[in-house]
Amino acid sequence: LYTIKFEEVMPRDDCPLAGGPGGIKPADDIVRTICHQVRSDAEQKADYSFEVFEPVSYRTQVVAGTNFFVKVKVSSTDDSHIHLRVFRGLPHTGCAIELSAILKDKTSTCKLEPFGY
Repeated sequence: LYTIKFEEVMPRDDCPLAGGPGGIKPADDIVRTICHQVRSDAEQKADYSFEVFEPVSYRTQVVAGTNFFVKVKVSSTDDSHIHLRVFRGLPHTGCAIELSAILKDKTSTCKLEPFGY
């Protein structure tokens, strides 16, 4: 009889559960491009214009496409941040990048968690 240890079946940060969110990474060129494409939608949903719009970090979740959860700095004078959930469909669907949800009133210390389901 073989006993499975709890640690053997729990995902590590570098190996998330299928369909679960991945680990947090620093923003890269792909995320900066995605954020640039949804900035006006984010300003409309937030109901104000952002002084700056600098992606800081992100994590992804593979679904029928990819959800990007992104922490974005929106002020150069204080620690104001927002969190975005952006959906990018699979290439064969022709689905455009879409801002799915936004969380306002965040700071640099707020944990970037999946949201908006």
